Amino acid sequence: MKPFCIYTIFGLGIIVGQTTILGLPVFHGISYDVLIPFVIFLGLDLPERQAGILILMIGFVMDVVSGGIFGLYMTVYLWTFFLIKGAVSYFDVKDLAFRSMVIAVCILAENLVFVLFVVTPSKGIKLLSSHIELVMARVVFGLITGPVILFGLEKIHSRVQTLQKQRQNVATQ
Repeated sequence: MKPFCIYTIFGLGIIVGQTTILGLPVFHGISYDVLIPFVIFLGLDLPERQAGILILMIGFVMDVVSGGIFGLYMTVYLWTFFLIKGAVSYFDVKDLAFRSMVIAVCILAENLVFVLFVVTPSKGIKLLSSHIELVMARVVFGLITGPVILFGLEKIHSRVQTLQKQRQNVATQ
């Protein structure tokens, strides 16, 4: 239960940081959804039930805070989670290159979903062509920073597990 609370607080912290700090004009154009690496981490390293509930909660909060189309973030996060869980049985998910590519593909897919929901049919081609450069900048930035974020999350996860095992050992003695 304690790791679940730790990751909930961590996810809420990411949401606050993403909506305040990454919303500044300095980061306009290169900032991507930092919760994507977090969702990938949850899908790879936490049990399915805990990760699923946490992703639903984080997606709901992000939908409420973002002010966009309600349910869009939650849908993207759930699809990312399901695809990661499916990929675990077919690919070596501990490989850094695989994780980098998964982050890039998820960022690209999320941006495509957002553009498709926002685009009006009359301005479709013009709007899509104007967003290509922005989306590619986000994908490249995610390709560079995503594995670093995943590495940090895994270090935190191993530390949380070590602390939990130490507390269990003290409790049994």
